[in-house]
Amino acid sequence: LDLDDASIKQTFGSDDPSIFPKNGKDAFSQWKPHLIYVEGGNTFWLHHCVEKGDWAADIKEACTGTDAYAFYCGKSAGAILAGASVETATWKGWDDPSVVPGKESYQDWTASPGLNMVGGANLFPHMSSDWDDLIQDKKSSLSSSGSELFCLQEWDACCVNGQGKTARIISNPPNIENN
Repeated sequence: LDLDDASIKQTFGSDDPSIFPKNGKDAFSQWKPHLIYVEGGNTFWLHHCVEKGDWAADIKEACTGTDAYAFYCGKSAGAILAGASVETATWKGWDDPSVVPGKESYQDWTASPGLNMVGGANLFPHMSSDWDDLIQDKKSSLSSSGSELFCLQEWDACCVNGQGKTARIISNPPNIENN
């Protein structure tokens, strides 16, 4: 499913095209997927595509609604999107906000809501010691708004109880041997 144009990509398993949903909205309603995987990339463009296609309600209902049927897996930008806001994407300067018309600066994104699937918390992927000072500085502004921050290292996963909107970080650091 392409969140930008709502098309269904890579339909395999049958030569009969009539068994596949015609678009992304149909995929949610007809297939009720067990996993919704949202890839990384430019967080701002991803957020724009979710807004443009009105995907937020579909994703949230599938993952956190009263009859939730799907597990949400967000990688990098997809993880940020699951948080209360996408502000954490502005902190490192890795993503270019100018790809979204009308929201070309980082300031334009400081109050942009995410999917808020983690009980009001925000997510910061690709955490390493390089970002410790930045996180200490930014955490205070989030704390004043009552929002928690989950910093995810490359080997971490944030597991969310969708209906309860509670989260737990699962970590399995790589086994690195010194030579």
